[in-house]
Amino acid sequence: MRFICRVLVAGVFFAVSSSARADALSAWLDSVAACAGKRDLSLAVVGFDAGQQVLSRTQADEARLAVESRLQSEGRIRLAASGDVVRIKALRDSLNLQKPGDAEAQIRRAFDGDASVFFTEPARQDDKASFRLQAIAKAGDCKATSEPVEIAIRTRPGVVDIDQVMRRAVENLARAAPELKRVDICPFAAASGYSACSAALGERLLLALDAESRSDDRVLRSRPLEIRKAAPGQCAAAGAEVTTRGRFGGDRDGQSWMELEFRRGDAVLAPTGRNRIPVEGLGCDPAVRPFLEHVAATAGSDRARLALLPAASPFAKGRRLDVRIEGRPGIRLACWVLAPDGTASVVLPVRGEEGRSVLRAGGQSYPYDFGLNDIVLDAAFENLFACFGADAELPAVLRERWLKAAPSATEDATTLQPDEVLDLIEKLRAVPGVVEATAPIVVR
Repeated sequence: MRFICRVLVAGVFFAVSSSARADALSAWLDSVAACAGKRDLSLAVVGFDAGQQVLSRTQADEARLAVESRLQSEGRIRLAASGDVVRIKALRDSLNLQKPGDAEAQIRRAFDGDASVFFTEPARQDDKASFRLQAIAKAGDCKATSEPVEIAIRTRPGVVDIDQVMRRAVENLARAAPELKRVDICPFAAASGYSACSAALGERLLLALDAESRSDDRVLRSRPLEIRKAAPGQCAAAGAEVTTRGRFGGDRDGQSWMELEFRRGDAVLAPTGRNRIPVEGLGCDPAVRPFLEHVAATAGSDRARLALLPAASPFAKGRRLDVRIEGRPGIRLACWVLAPDGTASVVLPVRGEEGRSVLRAGGQSYPYDFGLNDIVLDAAFENLFACFGADAELPAVLRERWLKAAPSATEDATTLQPDEVLDLIEKLRAVPGVVEATAPIVVR
């Protein structure tokens, strides 16, 4: 990270394409909070009624997981352990495999939250599904219904083939580790770079693991399976928890392939070997790119809201850095510089001077208009200057992570490692209403 090493003071995808739509869902959460009498909520996301005929079971699970992810991105939601209550009751009634009271105890735990969230009025058009979220307070005395929300669902040919590979892998894992209680999911790795399909493949694996966690046997015998996203740094280490290792790429014939295995410590569990898959069926961009190109290509950009304009491209060695930041006045900026090796350093805001990173009318120039000293570009390199912009503060936990890595008047920025960078990109892109802008900084 050349010019920032001594700075002187971001399958299922939730289709929220505008800040207005994001604000509508936030407004619904405010109504739920009013019902519950508290701002920070514990919600049990139950999902669709089992009898709905609009979506397949897999697509209904996609919708539920997408909503759970979207709700968590608000930063004030904790998800309660919401089992499929309808299935628990049906299994209890049809099979005499539980002691009296076991099913009732599971049902109580499933609704152990401030409110339960049901999906109503489902409709589908091509690869989009829409429905309303209806929250009912724990006491049953208050209800809040959202405006229609929309998600993208995977309907292209080939998705079924990929799901079969994932399902067989999870079934083999369950046989190899019958005592399994938790799985931590690591990102799929492209064989020679970075690809948007990594996230899409991860979503299909999550669906397969989620289906296992909700299987009849686990529900009836109270054998919960916890599914987590692996913490930054965890995937490179050999730990006690079961973690996933997935890779994908293309062969000389232009065919895509994937391989998946599960690990516990140094032991490899249930490897799939290499399977040919129609990755294009996921609807993601299968292109494999170098890191900086990948970040720029997948950024959620809107130049009317936020744009970065370097004073030169390329800059000559010895010149001072100058990047014009333009966009909607009042947007709160979170900017960093990314290097080709996947590392990054935060440049804005500066800790202790966060107020300077609110964009003014007419735009600002980095570093001059942010109270920072000149940055002389004294060597040849190529980095990516990137900013996230939001109308409101980031969720508290995410904001704290960002500021912890930021520079201050007396300290340099922390160099973030690749797994931390990818995790931050994913979480920042999930924040409702966030916009991105990127610009290469090339010095020759």
